[in-house]
Formats: sequence, structure tokens, C-alpha cells
Amino acid sequence: MEKPGLKTAGRVRWGTDNGMDRTIVNPIFKDTATFLKSAAETGGKYSECEVTLLPGGKNVPHIHQKYSEKFTALQGNLGVKAGGKTIILNPGETFTVPIGMVHCFFNPGPETIRFNIVLSPGFAGFEYMLRILYGMARDGQTNKKGLPKSLALTALIAEIGDTSLPGIFVLLAPLLKSLAARARKRGEEQRLMNTYCKNVS
Repeated sequence: MEKPGLKTAGRVRWGTDNGMDRTIVNPIFKDTATFLKSAAETGGKYSECEVTLLPGGKNVPHIHQKYSEKFTALQGNLGVKAGGKTIILNPGETFTVPIGMVHCFFNPGPETIRFNIVLSPGFAGFEYMLRILYGMARDGQTNKKGLPKSLALTALIAEIGDTSLPGIFVLLAPLLKSLAARARKRGEEQRLMNTYCKNVS
């Protein structure tokens, strides 16, 4: 049941995800993301992944300006906060977050849940953002919240994934953009792609 919803990115030339692991694990939150269809595989029409999330698991409120996100609960109930409202999806129900809306998801119950995410249109940067963040968490390069210890790298990775934060971070946007540009000039984007994402040319 549909509840009405209230490509390649960056400057590095990214390849396909052939040969990369389909499932990645974040050791901090012990959640997993399995890439079902990449933007490259669908010709940019959509990206699709399946996520498992432990009890209490959640992400922070954020915004995407280049793609919408359609959430579908598969196993257990999925909580989605969007546009100032909280929606609890039962298995089989969906909710679409339109472009530009502040949102986040969370596990509202005592059991591990499983849900599907479809980005429209597909966005390779989102896929690589997850691979980089999960890989950095695995390598001990993030804090306890799963964010890079460097603000410049946080800004760069968020830019790669077309992800921004609301509130005071809007005022900090020019600073974050400058930090991301400096990090990119130092070659950090290419380093991250080479380290955590295969088949980059």
C-alpha cells in the first residue's frame, strides 16, 4: 500500500560496481546494506538496496536534492520521519520521501527489521557514500556516530552522496562546501574511491 509522500556524481569518473561486494556491514551499528540494483545497472533510472537495522538503529535527519527515496517495510515495522510527521510502516507498506524533504528512518521495535530503499532517479554517489562510510567505520576511521573524524571528509562524503543536514548546518553550508573543495583538491575523493570502491578509473 502506497502512503503518499508528504548518476554519476562528483568530479571523479566512477566505474560500475562489477566485482564489488553486494552486501556491506557497518560494525558500529551492525546494520547491513545489500545493493540489489545500482544506477549503472539500470541506466540511471533507479538505485535499489535492502537494509537490515537493529533495535534502536536510526540515521540522522537529512536532505537529498537530486533523488527521492521510496521506503518499503519487508520484515518488522519501519519508522520514517519526514516533513515533520512520523510514519510507521507495516510489512508491505511504502512511503516515498520527495526530493528536498527533511527525513530519517528508525527501528521503532525490539527486533531487527528489514526494509527496501529505491532512489529515483538512480544516483551512484549515494551508493559510493555508503561504501565509503561503512568502510571507514570498519577501519576505525569514524567516531562513535559513524561519521568521519575529519569535518572536511564528512563534508566531502556528504557532497558525494548529495546529502545535507538541516538546521544550523544550512548556515554552515558555505564553510562545508569550502572544506569539501579543499579535500577534493588534495585528492581525498580519489583516495576514498580507490580505497573503498573498486573499478574506479
